[in-house]
Amino acid sequence: MNQLSDYFSLKNKVAMVTGATKGIPLQIASALGAAGADLAILDEQEQEGQSIARLLGAQFGKARFWKLDVSDETAVQRAIASVEAHFGCIDILINGAGVDADPPPAQGPSISQWQRAMQLNVNGSILCSKHVADAMERAGGGVIINVLSLYSMTGSQQASADFAAKAALRMAYIDAQRYAARNIRVNCIHPGLVRPAVLEAIMREEGDLTQTFIDMEQIRLPGHKGSNNDVAAGVLYLVSDAGRFVTGSELVINSSCTLP
Repeated sequence: MNQLSDYFSLKNKVAMVTGATKGIPLQIASALGAAGADLAILDEQEQEGQSIARLLGAQFGKARFWKLDVSDETAVQRAIASVEAHFGCIDILINGAGVDADPPPAQGPSISQWQRAMQLNVNGSILCSKHVADAMERAGGGVIINVLSLYSMTGSQQASADFAAKAALRMAYIDAQRYAARNIRVNCIHPGLVRPAVLEAIMREEGDLTQTFIDMEQIRLPGHKGSNNDVAAGVLYLVSDAGRFVTGSELVINSSCTLP
């Protein structure tokens, strides 16, 4: 009988993580690497992406960076082909790339800001999922995770374009049906309040990227609002054999006593 830890192992798996130079996608990449996965880091920020790939590679094994604008379909196809050629397969896709394009609530987003949010947050995830499916089928199957937000279920005037775009991706059940015959599972996660983005910005300005891996549970936030590491743990469950019976689901990762 397998040990419980075996169900969470990602040894010999290849994981693509978009938007992985910051925040939740970065912590997810770190967790997947710690579980044994080879990592493809994809982001528009080349300098930070290269640094992240070196750090994760030094910590966990194989990691490489690809510069990618997920809203560019041709670029998405090229990147996926390159990742597959480099690692030999693709088993996991984390759709983490996105943008918060909104100005202050009273002003509201312009049409161009709204369209940019939709291109990155919606079209990017759809394009990556669409074009990774063939590679996953060649690998014998795979798992796709859309990183959304608790606000995609409740709404918020603070970042309406971002959260409306993420709400548009609440289609895990439909995609799960679409890809089931190809042995591809599709799930969404809805993180609640986690590590403050402003703190990460300060860390980055100080130039120490390793600080982004600090578990914020060490800093007692009011009400224990959680950390990116809490979110990454949920993703690890969904992409590993521990979650092999889970598809078409929406996992809310948030304390029930913590309001969004």
